[in-house]
Amino acid sequence: MRKVEPVELEFDAAGAPYSRRYGDVYASRDGALGQARHVFLGGTELRARWAGRGQFVVLETGFGLGTNFLATWQAWRDDPARPRRLHFVSVERHPLAAADLLRAAPAELKTLAAQLAEQWPLPLPGLHRLAFDDERVVLTLALGDATDLVPKLALGADAFYLDGFAPERNPEMWSPPLIKALARLARHGATLATWCTARQVRGALAQSGFTIERRAGFGHKREMLAARFAPRWTMRRHEPPRPFTGERQALVVGAGLAGCAVAQALARRGWQVDVLDAAGTPASGASALPWGLLHAQLSPDDNLLARLTRAGFLLGRQQLMQTPDEHGVPVWQPCGVLQQAGDDAEAAGMHRAAAHFEAAPQFVQWLDGESAAQRAGMALHRGGLWFGSGGVVSSPRWCRAMLGAPDAGITLRAPARAARLAQDGDGWRVEDGSGRVLGEAPVLIVAAALASPALIGLRCAPVRPVRGRISFVRGGDLASLRVGLAGDGYVVRGPDGSVGVGASYEFAPPEGGDSGEVSLEDIHRGNLQRLGRLLVDPGPVAVNGVFDGVRCVAHDRLPLAGAVADEAGATAQASRLRGAHPADLPRRAGLFASFALGSRGLTLAPLAGELIAAQLEGEPWPVEGDLAAALDPARFLLRRLRSGRHE
Repeated sequence: MRKVEPVELEFDAAGAPYSRRYGDVYASRDGALGQARHVFLGGTELRARWAGRGQFVVLETGFGLGTNFLATWQAWRDDPARPRRLHFVSVERHPLAAADLLRAAPAELKTLAAQLAEQWPLPLPGLHRLAFDDERVVLTLALGDATDLVPKLALGADAFYLDGFAPERNPEMWSPPLIKALARLARHGATLATWCTARQVRGALAQSGFTIERRAGFGHKREMLAARFAPRWTMRRHEPPRPFTGERQALVVGAGLAGCAVAQALARRGWQVDVLDAAGTPASGASALPWGLLHAQLSPDDNLLARLTRAGFLLGRQQLMQTPDEHGVPVWQPCGVLQQAGDDAEAAGMHRAAAHFEAAPQFVQWLDGESAAQRAGMALHRGGLWFGSGGVVSSPRWCRAMLGAPDAGITLRAPARAARLAQDGDGWRVEDGSGRVLGEAPVLIVAAALASPALIGLRCAPVRPVRGRISFVRGGDLASLRVGLAGDGYVVRGPDGSVGVGASYEFAPPEGGDSGEVSLEDIHRGNLQRLGRLLVDPGPVAVNGVFDGVRCVAHDRLPLAGAVADEAGATAQASRLRGAHPADLPRRAGLFASFALGSRGLTLAPLAGELIAAQLEGEPWPVEGDLAAALDPARFLLRRLRSGRHE
């Protein structure tokens, strides 16, 4: 894993913000704000190009002091003809601290800089979304190496700011492969600006489809470059995402965590959403879990699951921080989560994984057994990973909060059991078992857990039911436990005083086989054994209840979230699609899915919802392309096509 490497703000002898690492100043000595306005806003003709548009996307290489973003944000605020929604995406490997950004901000941008500093993310690799002005301005910070991250971005850019350190100081930021990767994201007619006029940069831009113009530079710089994406030949197989221009109306089937999260994500973008659910209330299935744990997973190699759960954890926590209490009971409690190692080998792996995040101890840190026990309030068998910003969450309360926000634009229609989907002209119709129409809309998202594949008609969506039972213990038991505890099992204490211990993981027997159901007595015994493997001395514990839910789990244990593929159309083109990528597959217009969240609904549901909303709106995706591919509902179809097993 190539780590994010935070730096401290320094100044050279003349008082200019300076990078010791690269031996260069952050911006023109003639003024960072003047450079931002002349070179970047002026060079991309920003005001003229974004006038009256619904969406405008700027992509920047090198966030640095943040002056370009702040100047663009201020220009958006001052312009009556501004676009309805501004997206600013910036890549940065060496982020400054929030206090340094505020200190370096020009006087007239201090107010905006203070808002930026308030939301400034931890130095963790990946994409971080910060929203301002009622989410009409969205900053996506891509923290990490540009050569690694830019090829993984999924977006359509209307303007580019090239603003790394000088090519002789940081040549990777100006390399032909990186500029080619940027061009892959350019919408037709996208403009580009940079203060750099080096020959190799001009050559790389021209080879990537940009027409280049030299203009008067800023301050002591005689010239700058302005460019426009207008290739004379085909540069790419697929065009980047385009802004959504249709009717913002959607149907969501399912009111569990998955359905509520996508409904909320769309409603925040101005959509009218009808949510259908077979039960009378939201969160009636596995999402009815009274209290669960919110934390990320770590691995020494920062694998796909680690990256996905980190992104989902950060996004979910961000949303929970803005969620009000329900009748005096909080939706969540940020008490921290301790993930205890099961043995010495696992402890060593956890220790290595945590070492990657030494710059962000607020996210995770390794604690030895004694320190872990002090955090937990009870003696543990081993140390583990401490997620200090994690916590316990009530799934039902969160679902109700997502659906019930004031003026949310969401209508819950329940009970309404969907039995059939039909594509009707340019939209979708949902019917019940008797053929009665439950709802119609141009866009449909199916989030109905185990019922989803059959409802959609998917043949390549292998999921299975996994039953989970949690033992509740009497009030007052485990009273000293102060945190959420995970590992070989878990213990959750809710803000309402309830304590759950679990959980079982019961696979359904093969069709036609013996029921194989484990008795409730054995389930409670197993859960208490898990408790004993977590705590040295749990003390007297008596079971007084059970939660019984059925998870929907895919074969690879990752959710299915995104646009639904046209399986029949893909199979008809099987020979052509033998080496296909997700973007090559035909999709069913207006049909999306979010299901199979398994045991990670709290962590991944908001991320899946945001991903679907971004795909619909044609806006920058909240995760890198390879992570979205890992969630793609078409991934099992793709594997069949690649292996020749499509028959």
